[in-house]
Amino acid sequence: MKIISLLLGCFLISLSCFLIVVYFNLLVIGYTFKDFVYFIIRSPIIWLFGIGVLLGSYGMGIIHEILLRFKTKFSKR
Repeated sequence: MKIISLLLGCFLISLSCFLIVVYFNLLVIGYTFKDFVYFIIRSPIIWLFGIGVLLGSYGMGIIHEILLRFKTKFSKR
């Protein structure tokens, strides 16, 4: 299950980065950089990137490591 989530996370991150590069053509047709950033933030590309990061970190076990570290840190107090 972790391999599938890792692969799916890498795919979503790659797809979102590819779409951001493709959308750089908007700068050629007259968009300013501020408009471009606003467009990217408001589009679902950010959701793809965020979900990809979460799935990738789950697949690598980073989320469990972070939760274990915080659990042991807070349980000592």
